[in-house]
Amino acid sequence: MNINYLHKIAAGLALTVVFSSCMKDENSFGYEYMPDMYRSPAQEAYVDYGEVRTWKSNDSIKNTQSAKLPPMGTIPFQGANAEPAYSMPYNRLPSNAMKTTHGAVSLEYNDGDYDASVADANPMKMYESNVEHGKQLYNRFCTHCHGEKGAGDGSVSNSEYINPPANAFTRADGQMFYSITYGKGVMGAHASQLNKKERWEVISYIKSMNGEASIPDPVMKMTSNVVTEEVAEDNFSKKSLLSSLTQLADETTHDVNHSEAHTLNLDHLVFATGSSNLDMGKSQETLEVLVSFMKTTTKSLEFDGYTDNTGNAEANLQLSKDRANAVKTYLVQQGIDAGRITAEGFGSANPKASNDTEEGRAMNRRTEVKIK
Repeated sequence: MNINYLHKIAAGLALTVVFSSCMKDENSFGYEYMPDMYRSPAQEAYVDYGEVRTWKSNDSIKNTQSAKLPPMGTIPFQGANAEPAYSMPYNRLPSNAMKTTHGAVSLEYNDGDYDASVADANPMKMYESNVEHGKQLYNRFCTHCHGEKGAGDGSVSNSEYINPPANAFTRADGQMFYSITYGKGVMGAHASQLNKKERWEVISYIKSMNGEASIPDPVMKMTSNVVTEEVAEDNFSKKSLLSSLTQLADETTHDVNHSEAHTLNLDHLVFATGSSNLDMGKSQETLEVLVSFMKTTTKSLEFDGYTDNTGNAEANLQLSKDRANAVKTYLVQQGIDAGRITAEGFGSANPKASNDTEEGRAMNRRTEVKIK
């Protein structure tokens, strides 16, 4: 075969490949060489693939959840900056319903994990830097739906498909974390957009919106070539609370005529603003002490809930009862006999301080334990 003829065949094949790689898209100004090399086929979160993915209309996949979960049990690579509290796989599973409502593809499912997540403690302290970064993330991922203050009035809300509830941020930290991870309602999963630490930072900012104060970041000091944190912490300890309960029980035993109420204010029992959801990040240790105490005594406890005088008196009364019952429910779930626990609510009655100041109102919002 003539060598020139082979050259011509090779040149023809090359031209065929080049021209067959050129395509003209209806959205393009002209022909493009291998457009798939720069028109990314990668799946993006929260886009309507009925319009965007192929630049054509496909009604069968319009308005469906598109955000996907990271592979089950995986840990994102974080290099030397990995933090154990935020690096381990999430221990909660999506519900079976999320297969169809949120496209949650998992090896396992658990329909009870959302309710159980109320007990998940927030490992993050309310440092100013955590709240500030959480604010940045909130403005990036949440404001357009939930609104600046979480009232469900974002710029894209109140439509046929997007209508977030105004009370979405009154839930417990653990349940908000679950919802951010797997999605809830029409909201898709954010686990592929926010790592675990970032999800807790968003929740820290939400808590600040609900009125919880942030604390200054720790000051890093070098002592004998060792870096230490110095930050003002309160003097709460499980040991001191257990000691106070034991002392109160002894007083009750000696007061055979029950001449006075033996009551202790549970300062570190905290609820979400306007809600009976326990803030487990701040309440966990107190609850553990109460369980431990109940397992070592035959005494009975009464939990009395109180509020400040802000808002509707009837609603405050109900809220105080619900909060007291929330504590009782937790103890019963931990194996304590429900017959040994009573829960009462008194609303804004019996204030400890004036309701004219924020400090006074904070003192009046409390849960007291009475030993019988």
